[in-house]
Amino acid sequence: MTIYEIDRQIEAEVEKEIAYYNAQPCNFNNFIEVPALSDGEIFLICTDKTPANPEKKWVPGYILAICKGGEKIGEISLRIGYTDGLYYAGQIGYSINEAHRGNNYAARACKLIIPIAKAHSMAKLLITNNHTNTASKRVCEKLGAKLVRLVRLPEWSDLYQQGQRYENIYEWSI
Repeated sequence: MTIYEIDRQIEAEVEKEIAYYNAQPCNFNNFIEVPALSDGEIFLICTDKTPANPEKKWVPGYILAICKGGEKIGEISLRIGYTDGLYYAGQIGYSINEAHRGNNYAARACKLIIPIAKAHSMAKLLITNNHTNTASKRVCEKLGAKLVRLVRLPEWSDLYQQGQRYENIYEWSI
């Protein structure tokens, strides 16, 4: 097999995966009232609900502060829906302030947003990360998310435009 044939085969596999995820159930009629989300140590506060932007092919989403005590220690976002772009960007994004890293807060916050995803009939969430981001890969492993593949980003992707070239694609069944 030539390099071109291998690349084309991988592209065909990715196209099938994208079609599979785009066919996943999702129900968005409106934003929900976000319930209290806490595991006894951390809690999430919804700080924004971002509407869909059809021109940019963006889906609606929730942005939540991750808090411990009276302090914001990070942020997590949940995008509602499945699109070609979300195959590469994922439904979940998270960040933990440097002083609070290493305490499983990102994985715990991911578990806390499950009720929001389920309220929109979502059962599979994609979490993507830069292939060099070891900490984010560990979060996915702690969640039991399955590595689907390492994928080369298409040039139209926002992540590609930001300078990234490869992403890990994880599937998390909730």
